[in-house]
Amino acid sequence: MARLAARPAAQRRRRKRQRIIAGLVAVALAAGGGTGAYLAFTGCGGKSNPRAQTTPSAKVTHGTGKQTGTVKPKAPPKAVACGASAPRGAGKPKPQFNGPPPLTIDKNATYTATMKTSCGTIVMNLLPKQAPETVNSFVFLAKHHFFDGQYFHRIDTSIDVLQGGDPTGTGAGSPGYSLPDEVSGTPMYPPGTLAMAHAAAPNSGGSQFLLIVGPNGKNLDSCSATPPCYTIFGTIIKGLDVGKRIEQIPVVDASSISTQTPTKTVYIDSVKIKIKK
Repeated sequence: MARLAARPAAQRRRRKRQRIIAGLVAVALAAGGGTGAYLAFTGCGGKSNPRAQTTPSAKVTHGTGKQTGTVKPKAPPKAVACGASAPRGAGKPKPQFNGPPPLTIDKNATYTATMKTSCGTIVMNLLPKQAPETVNSFVFLAKHHFFDGQYFHRIDTSIDVLQGGDPTGTGAGSPGYSLPDEVSGTPMYPPGTLAMAHAAAPNSGGSQFLLIVGPNGKNLDSCSATPPCYTIFGTIIKGLDVGKRIEQIPVVDASSISTQTPTKTVYIDSVKIKIKK
């Protein structure tokens, strides 16, 4: 009897997941190209090594690092979270570039990213050996102040994810180019994971990232072939408590991915990269 009673609930969960995926695919296709909806799906969790990364799954055509234009962010709520004020870079247009930047990182060096937010500082170790193209892009964008003044446009407690890195704040922005997936196996997403978001298609990552701040990261869709898993390119070494504090901020409507927008703005004041060789 217990098994029979559990079946309808499981079927409802399965149908709900299918509707979410179908809706996101439609949004991404409507947006088109490299500016689709970069959102995290939910689903089954993997059981393999979270650092089981490999070479890019697609051939990378690097750009020159040349700026091709700018995009303007959507205005967020005026109220700033944690009693903070809007940083200097808030509301300023962000650059677009002509392709993934030239691969210049040293895979044997240690890269640390310090992200100052409205609610505190989060420090992350990046993983250049496991995800060189993704780390290279993140470092390039940080050095161009791409993230400064942006804000977290999505909080999803069902997967314990903070999503940021969108220059438009709409969930559909990018740096003007796409990145290859750097994933093998079915990685896990434990608390403290920094991963790359992507649209509903392979090799569609850009600048949007996922900070997993709790155990529900295991619910990320890490075991289906389409869409692929999310590239893991860093780990939080300090400030996980800051991430958890941000996650407590209420959102407009938690039941819909498009409305999981914080009711108070959490700005990314700056992202600074430190390199130790």
